[in-house]
Formats: sequence, structure tokens, C-alpha cells
Amino acid sequence: MPEEEQEKIEVFPFIEGERIDLVAQNSKWIPLYCKWNNNPQVRHYARHTMPSTPEQIKKWFEPSPGRGLKEYIFFTIYHKEDKCPIGSIGFFSIDWLNRNAFISATIGEPDYWGKGIVGEAAKLLINYGFKELNFHKIYAGVYIPNKRSLRAAEKLGFKQEAHFKDHLYVDGEYVDMHQFAIYRKDWIG
Repeated sequence: MPEEEQEKIEVFPFIEGERIDLVAQNSKWIPLYCKWNNNPQVRHYARHTMPSTPEQIKKWFEPSPGRGLKEYIFFTIYHKEDKCPIGSIGFFSIDWLNRNAFISATIGEPDYWGKGIVGEAAKLLINYGFKELNFHKIYAGVYIPNKRSLRAAEKLGFKQEAHFKDHLYVDGEYVDMHQFAIYRKDWIG
């Protein structure tokens, strides 16, 4: 996104970190979200198998009458020093009754890959999930070829709970998926 456009968007951190903040998703960044979802490098392990259009992404911002509590909560990862959005992170498939959710993160800007940003963003989000949303358990699904996500889950203290054989079709072959989880009692202590 051109720098002059970025300056026009006022950012209000919802959760503050050291290098990044988690901010509410902004409809002005729809072209950026669309770019990330459609970038072959970025979507490779995110498994966005169908192209995203700006019109589809606009629906994220529309109210859902009659649905009650949201089944997802997503944030934009905003790089503080560079003053730009670089990815997204959030919870999906939230089970409010049993207090469980899946966590998902994407760094949409490849220049920021391998810099520990997902780890920092995930720590912030996990704290929010356990301390403010009162989750009991947070899950993460990692496909075997995705070594970075596997390392990130382990560094964060997630423990493997399941191994699904031939779970996803990637690059012309079926690959396994590990399902990890972390519990509130283990995170908070």
C-alpha cells in the first residue's frame, strides 16, 4: 500500500506489543487483505484455494443480524516502526459454550517472514484469549510441510493432540496435519 495512503488511516491499537500492535481490521485495507489472500506465496499454507475479491472481503465488515456472538475475531498485525499493516491473526470456530477456539495467523508481507513476528502476535492474542475472553483451550492446525508454523507452535508451548494423515492436498500430494492445543492452566500457570 502506498505510504501516502497509509498515513491517512488512523490506527488505534487494541492490543499493544513491542514491535507490533493488534488493531481492528479496517475496511480501508480491503485491497491489502485481497492482495494477501491472492498472493501464491502467502496463501500456500493458508490454503486460500479460491481467489478473493474485494466484494467478498467487504462482507467481513457487514453486521450479521441474528447470529449472536461471533464465531471469529480477527486483528490486523500492524508494524509499529514501519507504520504499516503486515498480516492478520485471530480466532475462528469459536465455541463460546465450551470456551475453545482455533488460532490462525498470516504474515501477508513476505519481507517480514522469519522475524518472530507471528510469535509476538500469537503471544498477545493468546493472552487476550485466556485473560479477557476466558477461553479454556486454544487449538492450532499445522500442515507438515509448514516448518515455520510448526516451530512457532512448539515455541509458544502448544502440545500435539492429534495427527491427521493425508489431511490436505498441497502441491499435488496429500500431506499430514498436526493439531496442537494449549490450555489456560498451562499458559497462565
